[in-house]
Amino acid sequence: MAVCVALIRAIGPVTHAKMKMAALRDACAAAGLEDVSIVGNTGNVIFRTGHTLAEARKIVQGAVDGFGLGPANEVFVLTPTAMAAVVSANPFPEVAAERPSELGVCSFHKAPDWAPVLDWDGPELVTAVGAHLVVAYPKGVSTSKLNIEKRLGARMTQRNWTVFAGLAEKAAALAKA
Repeated sequence: MAVCVALIRAIGPVTHAKMKMAALRDACAAAGLEDVSIVGNTGNVIFRTGHTLAEARKIVQGAVDGFGLGPANEVFVLTPTAMAAVVSANPFPEVAAERPSELGVCSFHKAPDWAPVLDWDGPELVTAVGAHLVVAYPKGVSTSKLNIEKRLGARMTQRNWTVFAGLAEKAAALAKA
């Protein structure tokens, strides 16, 4: 069985009132996913499945939708291999080491045409790794004027470097177990 990581977009204090992470774990397990674990409190699910990535995404999305949260809480499913490739590439090692909370990894369903963000002339540094965009935010994420989804015309979810690398490590460990 393959190991997958589901990243759920827009999970925070407002959604926790309707969907506790333990309830999400239980809903995913009830839907047929195995060895389901929740990492952190922002919608990170690691599991085993015999389904394709697209099927796994539908299963997790169905579990999320069962809580009545709405379309903002879109699910993105990644493989440990794809995540390890991003961590291995580590395009901004100084930021990753010194300011990992200012380094974001944006995950997409598939790699879009990166040109509209790779030619960005703001203070952020950006590079693509597979279906991921890695962004160094020198002034912090909250002050950034880089509207990635609007520029690319594609939905995504973002995790900071520490969270993304930790998920990659946990997923790889489960895949080896």
